[in-house]
Amino acid sequence: MRGRKPTPTAVRALQGNPGKRPLNDEEPQPPAFGTVAGDEADPIPSELQDSATAVEEWRRLAPMLRRCRQITEADRGALVALCLEYARYVEATRKISELGMVVKAGKSGYPIPNPYLSIARGALAACTRLWPELGLTPSSRSRVKTTGPGPSGDEFSEFDDDTDLAFDGPTH
Repeated sequence: MRGRKPTPTAVRALQGNPGKRPLNDEEPQPPAFGTVAGDEADPIPSELQDSATAVEEWRRLAPMLRRCRQITEADRGALVALCLEYARYVEATRKISELGMVVKAGKSGYPIPNPYLSIARGALAACTRLWPELGLTPSSRSRVKTTGPGPSGDEFSEFDDDTDLAFDGPTH
């Protein structure tokens, strides 16, 4: 995305709206921190079974994103990748805490930067690319609108209105 990241809607509302641009009233509102309990309606993907941290992150995010209507089955891969990268980041930072920022290398004993630093850095970079894609940052949520199914209950009923799709022939 080009340009500056948008200011989150909540921040714009607190600061006032001198430009009088419309605020996103349909921005997803995730529950407050610590209020989401695990939801068994979201089965744990087999790809995450080997990592308790990844499973824990899935149990935290999947119900929250589903309730905010920010995720569909099409986003499953991105969410799985995020959970795995987050688990990798947490594990690498634990190892850095245990071993320190500098470790002794091999038989020579020369000090080198802890190899887990690059793993943690890469995993965090992957997370920072995935969080906005799933609407997990305040700036990314300000661009998302959550509208429910149409009056008929059909998720695609918004596309039934053909008035916007009038075709007058070729435009060349």
